[in-house]
Amino acid sequence: MGLSSNRAEARMTILYGNGPEFERMYDLPDSLVSEEGNPLEFGVTFDQFSLFYVPIWNYGQTEYAVYDSKAKTIYELDEEDVAAFKEEYGWELPEKPSLSFWNRIGGKLVLLAVAAALLGIWMWKRRSEDTQEQQPETAQAN
Repeated sequence: MGLSSNRAEARMTILYGNGPEFERMYDLPDSLVSEEGNPLEFGVTFDQFSLFYVPIWNYGQTEYAVYDSKAKTIYELDEEDVAAFKEEYGWELPEKPSLSFWNRIGGKLVLLAVAAALLGIWMWKRRSEDTQEQQPETAQAN
């Protein structure tokens, strides 16, 4: 007699990213376009690891850059280019570019909240299992 079993498997897709990212600071005038003729944005480029689109870890250098969002191309800028943008548009830019709260800390807070919620659920389940195990013993003693 042959036995067969069907086993259900839960599969979860983990969306992650690891590599260069861009954070927009300013839109540039329509006269400044990429080689493909697409509008450019001015901002900060950096490397980032993310899970489910939530930034977890930033690494590498943060540098000023321009970005072609349609072609998804980042053009890094040297100090002379940054100085030219500052002078041309009157921007007040810090010497060292910094990232937004979300990219610096926000993702870590979300990760911490998810871990705390999972720990809380695990502790609640464990406590309810302990309570269920103790109830039959109490009923038998009466």
